[in-house]
Amino acid sequence: MALKWGSRFKGEGLPDSLFAQAHAAMSEVSLITDAHQRILHVSDSFTAITGHRPEDVMGRNCSMLQGPGSDPETKRAMRAAVAAGEPFRGEILNYRKDGSAFWNDLSITPLRNVAGKVTHFVSVQRDINTRMALHEQLRFQALHDPVTGLPNRVALAERLSEIFTVGDHSEVTAAVGMIDLDDFRAVNNAFGHEAGDQLLKEWGVRMQANLRDGDFLGRMGGDEFVLVVQDIDRASAPAVLANILDLLHTALERPFLASGRSVRVGMSMGLALFPRDGCDMASLLRSADDALYQSKKTKTNRARWWTLAAIEPLAEAGSNLTYLHAGVAGAGPRPDADVIEAYRKELRSGGLEAHMQPVIDLRDGSVHLFEALARLRMPDGRLVAPGEFLPYLSDVELDDLFAQMIDMAVGWVAAWDRDGLHANISVNLPPSTLLNPECLDLVRSSLQRHGVSADRLGLELLESQTLEWEVQRDALDQLVALGVGLAMDDLGAGYSSLKRLSALPFSAIKLDRELLSEIRRKPVETLSMIASLIQMGRDFGMNVAIEGLEDLGITEAAVVLGSPLGQGYYFSRPIPAAEAAQWAEGFTLDIHPAAPRTYLGGLAYHWQFARLGAPHPRALEECPLTWLLNNSPANEDVMRWHAQQHDTDANHPAAGRLLVDWLVYQIRRKVADIPGTFTPV
Repeated sequence: MALKWGSRFKGEGLPDSLFAQAHAAMSEVSLITDAHQRILHVSDSFTAITGHRPEDVMGRNCSMLQGPGSDPETKRAMRAAVAAGEPFRGEILNYRKDGSAFWNDLSITPLRNVAGKVTHFVSVQRDINTRMALHEQLRFQALHDPVTGLPNRVALAERLSEIFTVGDHSEVTAAVGMIDLDDFRAVNNAFGHEAGDQLLKEWGVRMQANLRDGDFLGRMGGDEFVLVVQDIDRASAPAVLANILDLLHTALERPFLASGRSVRVGMSMGLALFPRDGCDMASLLRSADDALYQSKKTKTNRARWWTLAAIEPLAEAGSNLTYLHAGVAGAGPRPDADVIEAYRKELRSGGLEAHMQPVIDLRDGSVHLFEALARLRMPDGRLVAPGEFLPYLSDVELDDLFAQMIDMAVGWVAAWDRDGLHANISVNLPPSTLLNPECLDLVRSSLQRHGVSADRLGLELLESQTLEWEVQRDALDQLVALGVGLAMDDLGAGYSSLKRLSALPFSAIKLDRELLSEIRRKPVETLSMIASLIQMGRDFGMNVAIEGLEDLGITEAAVVLGSPLGQGYYFSRPIPAAEAAQWAEGFTLDIHPAAPRTYLGGLAYHWQFARLGAPHPRALEECPLTWLLNNSPANEDVMRWHAQQHDTDANHPAAGRLLVDWLVYQIRRKVADIPGTFTPV
């Protein structure tokens, strides 16, 4: 192609016309070099992919991105094409500024002047790690339990959504059952968790073999499962269910094997009928759980292994049980009416308090954000957590809760400024409050009253299937136009979807703590899922925070994988707002991605290269794994496998996989990582 320029361009610098030509030639320009491959311009997409800022790379050769592990034939083909002034397209292994590897789908296009001489090259880079992770791993892992392979809570939500919205329910119904295995804890205690996991897998296989087409069995966690039985005649539901459930119970006729020993377990179930016992997921599960409790109480003298929920009034009209899932799931049995009224009275009369949990910038250890969490102070001084009172608040009361929390939170931002702490704050936004036309005014007036700019406030919204998204979209757009940040909370735990994440104006995502629940039993699968979600955040241009960083090992893994932000008990439990400034002043991040002290951190470091077939980029003596292995029971084979990861002349993928397996074995041997130790655990 011919490139024309004005008389002011004499071969030096970079003219505006060149930018126009380059952007016309490529839709996603990453960088522009001169004819000698010296970098003259980089785009935002280049910085997002590689981590290198423009000032880091100007004038340097593009080969700076290459490292050990790139295919020699591909590199030769690329150099030959560039030397001949021809376009190149291929996949090459590159390294980011932080040392992590990524497979790069690289396109290079030469630009010529009117004389036909190559003057510049335009390169487009695309990180294709995401393509592999999203298509091959994320979908399955997001919808299935890693131990049994059964569908998980997210898949359950999708299935129930179909039931709620499709079909005529006047003559047919669906049953939702909560199943608990009797005496399963004794198996774990006697034979260990691995034997228990094998029993759960076998139980799941047997149960699925007896399911009807279209019915659903999923795992909620531990030895708790959910059964959904569809298309039941309402008039004869108990009799129809009896026939179906008698067949399912045959899964327990044969004993199970645990560490070579024959063991038996029983099961109990509580069933709720839609729509009689609830019209949404939360109310149906609550009704089924209540019935399960009754079934467990009578397991020694009952006629059948399941109990149908008693017919009783539904939850109070307008109660927003979906908000319970926003970090406060797990409430116990419903308290009596006097207790619930006491909660509501304290909410109205000034008993609400805001406690703060810091969100740490894992890149530099700074603290510039706190999440405000609601607490109720009762007259006797007891502090009540959200899980105890949120499920029993109506939409109007949730609006009142939000209004109070916003005003307190923004007020604390102003107070922290006076104390020398410049920090932003985030507040949970009940989904129903978005439907309140006063929501925007509540936020705007609070910011104005305390003299705080809108960009210092973030709202965390849990997605719910029951919401009016077109109405909400308008409300969200208005909040974003005001300057407020918006985060999707608990990604991976509720009704979240990539479509809604990309369609609505979110600027950040928070990964749910439940994504980390199996990290020590399924470390590789969990690391893969977390890395994929972090990369998804990069691709969407969103900030990412991981919740549930409870100990050193999990936190090291998050840091090594490149999560920008993190929060959890490893750093701090929620603290009174008045103590936040002092806490932040004394905080120091004691974790570095180049110096893991736990096997989980070491696995995260090695896995990020092993999954790509990439060698470790540093010299062996400088490698973060060297200290870890030197202070571990690693034998000569393990040390050799590690050394082979630093071989610049040949790749050793088999040795890399063996090293992954050894690290996984060490992780599973330990019950938990021990914070603060200098011996790998």
